Parts: sequence; structure tokens; C-alpha cells
Amino acid sequence: MLTNKIINPDHSSEEIFSFTANAQRLHGILHLPPQGQWRDAIIFSHGWSGNRCGPADLLTELARAMAEAGYAVLRFDFSGRGESEGEGLNTSLLTMADDLCAASLALKKALGCKKISFLGLCSGANVIIGTLKRLPEAEKLLLLSVYPFSDGDTFARDLNRTRHFLQIYWRKACRAETWARLIKGEVRLKQVLHVILGPLFKRGQNQRKETGADNSKPGKPGSGVKAAAREGRQDASNAPKTHLRNLRADLPLLFVYGSADPDAQAAEKYYREYAQENNLPAVFRSLEGANHNFSSVAWRQQLKAELLAFLQQ
Repeated sequence: MLTNKIINPDHSSEEIFSFTANAQRLHGILHLPPQGQWRDAIIFSHGWSGNRCGPADLLTELARAMAEAGYAVLRFDFSGRGESEGEGLNTSLLTMADDLCAASLALKKALGCKKISFLGLCSGANVIIGTLKRLPEAEKLLLLSVYPFSDGDTFARDLNRTRHFLQIYWRKACRAETWARLIKGEVRLKQVLHVILGPLFKRGQNQRKETGADNSKPGKPGSGVKAAAREGRQDASNAPKTHLRNLRADLPLLFVYGSADPDAQAAEKYYREYAQENNLPAVFRSLEGANHNFSSVAWRQQLKAELLAFLQQ
């Protein structure tokens, strides 16, 4: 028998939550604490190519931990992603912003809450910052592995990633066991080349990601051309900060990066400098050895601890 709601062993619940954005039905999961007695509400914003579960169920795991701690959490699929309606090729950061606003409105109506905190992963965090003017209900922002704006397809960052992977594979190439595996045919050279050179061949995809535009096809009205014109393609040291003006002095911010993420250092510097210049209440955390998606059990335990400590301040 199918059910729209499940009860977890800790007595928290998970139920289907659907709403409409731009005439499309978006679907998600609403996590509620035991007995439904929540202290605050949180909305998750997943990354560009992901869904409401996150990479290796990262967002599902975080939502359950927060529900167990007493928070109501909504994680949903943006249009064209996961189980939500819409064409994936029509998705851009601009359509994701509309979806996020619709999610916030729907959750406020469902729970009767006036304030909502937002958690974003990678591009999902960029969407939150860029949409803040339309989200006056924002209470706290939890931003994971967020990059500088308009830096999604710059040659500088892509080259930095290639350099990072070259260093990793060079160290591996200096090991005797690597050559032994190569002789046995256990090393997939094609896959290695894809990892090293992949960032340099994804620039067209990343432009469409931010603007909804495809240079090989005529642009559609409202596809984000104006946004693209306002913000050029620059590296992290010169990335535009127009959207950062949305950040407020009364809005607590938590930035979390993994130290092994090749883009983390430049990204953290970009946000930290702006926060210091504008006296923003921002906290920065770096998890030692963690990658972009915090994929190990230990890193996720650390991440949960950081997020819950910030929420409970």
C-alpha cells in the first residue's frame, strides 16, 4: 500500500510536499520532528545538476539530522530536475530563483511560519544569495561549497581545476604500484584524461547554466541575457559582487568548504573579504581533507555538527 507519509525510527516524519511555480508542479519531501513540534523551518536548495537528495544522499542525510534536532525541513526538486515537472534544458539559475520563492511561499502557508532559514549546496547556494531581495523572510543562510558569482565557466577556474588534478595524478604516477597497475591494464587512461581535461570542455554548458542561453541556438525572451550582460566572465579575484549586496547585516551566514575542494580557497577569499568589508555576521568553516560534496562519513558528521551549532546560536 502506497503512503504519502512515513515515520522514522526516531519518530520524525517525512511526507510528500508539492507546490506550483511558473505553472509547473514541483515535488519535494517535508521533514518534521517527532510529534510535529518544530522550532524553526529550513528550505534546502540543491546544486545545478542534482536533485533534492543531493550527491550520495547528502541533503537527505542532513535533512533527517535536522528534523531529529527539532527543525522542519523542505527539500525539493527544482523544475526540470528529479520528480518535478519541466524540461531540464530550460532550467537556469533564474528559473531556480523563481522555484525557490515559490517553495518559500508554500512552506510559510503550510506551516504558518514567518521566518525561514535556507541551506544551499554549490549553485543552490548562489541561487539563495541572488534571490534574497525576494526572500525577506530569510533568517539564516547555510552555504555549502558556494562559488563566486559568474565564475562558473571562467578559463581561470577551469585551468585551476586542471592544475589540481594534474598534481594528484603526477603524485600517483611516481608510485611503483601505479606502473604495475598500468602494465596489468587496470588503469583507465581515457578516464584519467577526462578527469584532467574535463573542466576545460564544459564551458558552454556552464554558460547556459547561469543564463539559460545557448550560443548555438537563438535566445528565448527572458532567458537571462540581461543577467549575462550585467556580469562578465571573470576569475574569483575579479568576480562581480552585485548579488552580494543582497546580504544583510542582520542575516547570519555560515560558509562551509572542504579543504580538498580545488576551488575552495579562492571562493572563501571572495566571500570573506566582502563580509569583512561590509561588517556582515559571517562564519567560515573549512573541513580538513573534505571534498566538494563532503562524501565521507566522518566529514558528514563534522558538517552536521557545524550546521546544528550554527542554527542553535
